[in-house]
Amino acid sequence: MANTAQILNVTGQGEVTVPTTLTEVQLGIQVDGKTATEVQEKTAQRSTAVVDVLQKLGAQQLQTTSIQLNPVYNDSQTLTGFTGLNTLQFELPTARAGAAIDTAIQAGANLIQNISFTPSDQALQQARLQVLSEAVKDAQAQAGAVFSTLKLTPGKIIDININSDDNPSPSPLVSNVIQSAARIATTPIIGSPQTIEGSVSLDIAYSPNSAGTLASATHNLTGASKPAPAIVDPLTGSTNPNTAQILKVTGQGEVTVPTTLTEVQLGIQVDGKTATEVQEKTAQRSTAVVDVLQKLGAQQLQTTSIQLNPVYNDSQTLTGFTGLNTLQFELPTARAGAAIDTAIQAGANLIQNISFTPSDQALQQARLQVLSEAVKDAQAQAGAVFSTLKLTPGKIIDININSDDNPSPSPLVSNVIQSAARIATTPIIGSPQTIEGSVSLDIAYSPNSAGTLDLALNGLQRSA
Repeated sequence: MANTAQILNVTGQGEVTVPTTLTEVQLGIQVDGKTATEVQEKTAQRSTAVVDVLQKLGAQQLQTTSIQLNPVYNDSQTLTGFTGLNTLQFELPTARAGAAIDTAIQAGANLIQNISFTPSDQALQQARLQVLSEAVKDAQAQAGAVFSTLKLTPGKIIDININSDDNPSPSPLVSNVIQSAARIATTPIIGSPQTIEGSVSLDIAYSPNSAGTLASATHNLTGASKPAPAIVDPLTGSTNPNTAQILKVTGQGEVTVPTTLTEVQLGIQVDGKTATEVQEKTAQRSTAVVDVLQKLGAQQLQTTSIQLNPVYNDSQTLTGFTGLNTLQFELPTARAGAAIDTAIQAGANLIQNISFTPSDQALQQARLQVLSEAVKDAQAQAGAVFSTLKLTPGKIIDININSDDNPSPSPLVSNVIQSAARIATTPIIGSPQTIEGSVSLDIAYSPNSAGTLDLALNGLQRSA
């Protein structure tokens, strides 16, 4: 037993939010017509006009991503015409992206296939290094919680593994959204931040604080280091002191954390007869909602979707258009209800989701507390087993921390239409978050007296 390594395996998590500054856009030029020649000519003309304006606006990474020309058939499989679609992709600073989209649509684009947000390369690299530092600090904090509970003294860090994520994919915003050609208000676009995550695993050697074997099974397990007496192997009769006799036990911990922040997704939905009418009203009302939320100090305010879709009746006749812009923001829960009311008065009429989160400080404290609770649970389980089997616990020769990641926010409301006029402030009471984790211990043991464990065997024989 003297040569058995005593190691704590712990993995720390790091997370850093990086503001995005660039917006990547995929715009489409879609044309319908009776003949392939007619459709292809119109698509080419409008595509040329869109390319010209984007080049004048200084669009970066401008490229063609697809060119399509497809026949259109009715239910009886009769050819009724053709559809052409050219798709362009470009990148611009987010502050200029909304105006660029509007200008491109005025030039002939009528489809937004995708919008995504990315940080600069420099900001991304800085965040990736910072996230590793945060992960190491988290691993140290977790190890401290476990060592303190078990009364162990940490030693050398004998192994380190960096498990940082690759650069994140851009955050998607819009897909397959038809836009009108005429615009009055500039479409407001607020880039969503990127979250960079990474982890660092540490193998940390440790030793007990005091000499002697572990306390009896009725006391806390302390990981003392006195070698256990020689054990008779029931198969070979050997008394090799290095023969491992180990109890593997996993303790569970659970802590409830009060939430203090509310994340809200609000929508501005407009119906109308024409795409132009709907898009203009949606843009105007979206701008008004953004203004009031900024004045209220909304945090993490960002655009999450922009949509304008045709509406058809049962006979597939076009009857109008529906536009929907979605915004997401965060506020302390005590202020969230009033903020929602004010945003609805400004033009929002859809609540898509509400979720609650604790503060980062409360979450970190709970994650450390849950590890301490898991260790105590493992100790209690081991004590019950050792006491019943009349065994003496020895060294804790291995420790594994299996703590959960930070929980996802708790969803509250989805797809709830709200009226524009409000009288009373909407009451919002945040739901608590439950943090869970587990710690696994490998504990050496020996019987209280020499020889094999015939007590347990005799008990089985008597009951047979």
